[in-house]
Amino acid sequence: MVFIESMNISPITFTPKIAFKSYYKDDGIIGYDDAQSEANRNFIRSHYNSWKMPYQSIYEKEHRLTDYQIKLIIDYLEKNHEMQKIEGADNIYRGQTLVEKTDFLQAVSKKGIKTIIDLVGYGKTYEEAVKDAGMDYFVFNIYENWWDTKNILPENKNRLVRFLKKMQEGNIYIGCQHGANDTDVAFILNDFFNPLLEGKAQTRIKPNETDFPIKLNMYYDLFTKKDKKLLGWTQEFEQRLIKKLISI
Repeated sequence: MVFIESMNISPITFTPKIAFKSYYKDDGIIGYDDAQSEANRNFIRSHYNSWKMPYQSIYEKEHRLTDYQIKLIIDYLEKNHEMQKIEGADNIYRGQTLVEKTDFLQAVSKKGIKTIIDLVGYGKTYEEAVKDAGMDYFVFNIYENWWDTKNILPENKNRLVRFLKKMQEGNIYIGCQHGANDTDVAFILNDFFNPLLEGKAQTRIKPNETDFPIKLNMYYDLFTKKDKKLLGWTQEFEQRLIKKLISI
C-alpha cells in the first residue's frame, strides 16, 4: 500500500486587497500580491510595446485599403485634386500629381489604373512609389516639350509620339502639379494628334492662345508616315486636323 503524504492547502485570502499599477496608470485593477503574479505582470508589461502580430511586417510594407477607404480617397481626389474622368476614353483620369501620396496611388490602382503619367518629372522617388503601388510610370515633361520650347525639335516630337501611344493604351492617371494648365496642354496635344482621344477632354486653355498655333503646326510638320501609322491616323482624321490647324 502506498501512502500519500498529506498536503496542507492554504486558503486564498482576498484581504487585504492590494492594487497594482497598470501599464499606463493606477486604474484600480486588483491582482494577487505574490511573487509569481508580479513576475507575470512584469513580463507582460515589458513585452507590451515589442509585441508583433504574425506577418505584421508584411502588412506594414503592403498597406491595404478597404473598398470604403478607396471610395473616400477617390471622392476626395475628385473634389480637391481636380481629378476628372475623361468621358468616352478607356479609363483615363486627369488631376493633380499623386507624388508623396501612397494611399492615393493605391486607390487609383484599385480603380484599374495601370500607368501614372507624370507631366512634371518628379523623378526616381515618385517612380518607385508608383511601381510599389503596382503601376507603370511614364514621364512626358510638359516644361521640356512645350513651355520652355521655342522651336519644336525632332526629339520633342518623338517624345510626343511615345506619350500619345501610351495614352492610347488607356487605364491612365495623368497628373501635373495642380491638375490644370499642364494637363490642359497634354489634352490639347491629344485632341490634335491622337485620333483615339480626339475631342474627349474639355480644357480651360484654348489652342489659339499665345504661341500655341505656331507650336502645334511645328509638331505637325515633324510627324512622319511611320508616326501617323503607329498612332492610327486615317485620311479623314488628318483632314480634320489640317482644318483645325488652319483655323486657330
